[in-house]
Amino acid sequence: MREEHVCNRVVSTWCKDSTYSTAVASLRKQSNSTSHRRLIFKANLMEPVVLALASNERYFPGLYCAVASALSHLDSTREVDLKVLDGGLSPESRSALSRLIEKFGQCVRLEFVTVDPSVFSKATLGPGKSHMTYCRTLLPQLLNVPRLIYLDCDVLVVRDLAKLFDLELPPGKVLAAVPDSETPVLGDDSRAIAAAMGLPADGRYFNAGVVLLNLDELRKQNFTKQSLEFFRDWKGHYRFWDQSAINFLLHDRIAELPEHWNRAAWRFDEQDDNSLDCVLHYTRSAPWLGGIPGPAQVLFERFAADAGSPVNRQIAAFKKSRRQQFVRNALAPFRAVAFPIASLCYRLIGRTDKSDAYEKVARYWLEYVWNARSRRRLYRLRSQEISRMNFDLRVR
Repeated sequence: MREEHVCNRVVSTWCKDSTYSTAVASLRKQSNSTSHRRLIFKANLMEPVVLALASNERYFPGLYCAVASALSHLDSTREVDLKVLDGGLSPESRSALSRLIEKFGQCVRLEFVTVDPSVFSKATLGPGKSHMTYCRTLLPQLLNVPRLIYLDCDVLVVRDLAKLFDLELPPGKVLAAVPDSETPVLGDDSRAIAAAMGLPADGRYFNAGVVLLNLDELRKQNFTKQSLEFFRDWKGHYRFWDQSAINFLLHDRIAELPEHWNRAAWRFDEQDDNSLDCVLHYTRSAPWLGGIPGPAQVLFERFAADAGSPVNRQIAAFKKSRRQQFVRNALAPFRAVAFPIASLCYRLIGRTDKSDAYEKVARYWLEYVWNARSRRRLYRLRSQEISRMNFDLRVR
């Protein structure tokens, strides 16, 4: 696949000066605060922070908030190269993002890289019935930079990404990511693929929503070509689209990041307070399309309003999502009864694997119903606190 067949570029730039001494002081402060010993900080802090995201029009509200939150929490002494893989953004959306970048008044280079998701036509359809999610596997082919941070559009960044960008990957590792909170091992994605590739079914599995990528090494390993072959050969077997390719093709070459670099929104909902200082990832439902009621959803809507892109609760997708949540809650008591019975039945006929799976789901629904009243009370208090928050998207 040749680069000119995949992308064309539109570039805008806004700059202000940064100083070496301030950057070095920032590095010393960062290196003293990190507790992750296996990753070290790079010596050259004058290198621009390179961020990449991919979006089509459906995901633009998320893209807008992800970029706004990332830039508002980034070290003000750093330059930024922002790459947006454009899978069908409208001219109005591109202009809105450009205006947002200009508003920050920092040294930011915004580059729209037009991509054609149809190159993944042989792959399983991804979220939103599109192939847009696969485009991150094109990054080594599309972008002539040595390394970058890739972000999903369904994140809110409440932490300085310069600290992540400045981490040096250990020898033999080509990317860094956080272990997945819901799919802990390779076998939970596909035991068939793990067995065919000679990989352990219990091998660690990582979430690809926030990743630090060494593009130089990925180019040497022909990662883009390998990914396209993976999607074609294993269509119907992998569960998580390009994330499956990353985990199976790069097993043992992924460095582990602390959880605060990619915290699932449902974990934030389970907290007793509104402590942040993390990258919040809405893994279960896009918050601008309805989301899941709770503090994380309230937080996204509060931030989006302050960023100048309020969530439209009147769109059909949002209303449909809320109806589905109503039905889910209404059925919760029945599920709390049905799943334990199903688990017992499978155990009586000797299907312990099925019994264990149903038992795990049964525990979830029993706790969900049992804690409903206290959860609603806590959600209400936390949501009230979040509604009073003001996110300062100040000129830096």
